[in-house]
Amino acid sequence: MKKKEIKNRSYYSDLSKDRNLEILKLALNELKEKYNLGYDEIINIIKEDSKEITIPISVFNNDKLSTLEIICKYLKEILNLNYHRIAVFLNRDDRTIWTTYQNSLKKSSKSLVVERSEIFIPISIFSDRKFSSFELLIIFLKERSKLRYNNIAKLLRKDQRNVWTVYNRAIKKRGMNEKK
Repeated sequence: MKKKEIKNRSYYSDLSKDRNLEILKLALNELKEKYNLGYDEIINIIKEDSKEITIPISVFNNDKLSTLEIICKYLKEILNLNYHRIAVFLNRDDRTIWTTYQNSLKKSSKSLVVERSEIFIPISIFSDRKFSSFELLIIFLKERSKLRYNNIAKLLRKDQRNVWTVYNRAIKKRGMNEKK
């Protein structure tokens, strides 16, 4: 094709007639209904090109599971990642991920509730082994998302004083690690 023909051609009208687009719409609708996700959340999950997987904050609204258990359960059940890939993302041993996931199943066999979220947590923040997963989550929400303690506590179904304590403990840890 010549450059002039490419400019004059209406790609959107061709795209709207494409059968693959119809298949994609059906798949998106099925995912939306099955996992109670919005289109923007599904698109966010699909964006592997950015090489950054994110987790919606809504999954952490769970008082039965630990932060690491929630992360493993989300990556395994919702994103269908295998144990090794999860372990690589989280900078942990495969056996640790397997054990954590099995523990999460014992505590709660129900699927995670994924609701519409405005905040998404990049899984790369959880690869720092100097801090617990919960500490890393709170640091992210406090420093990067600029949330107040009471807002973080509501999102995570935790006590505001607990959030403050965990954040301050993590800050002290960070100070000790920087001195080394």
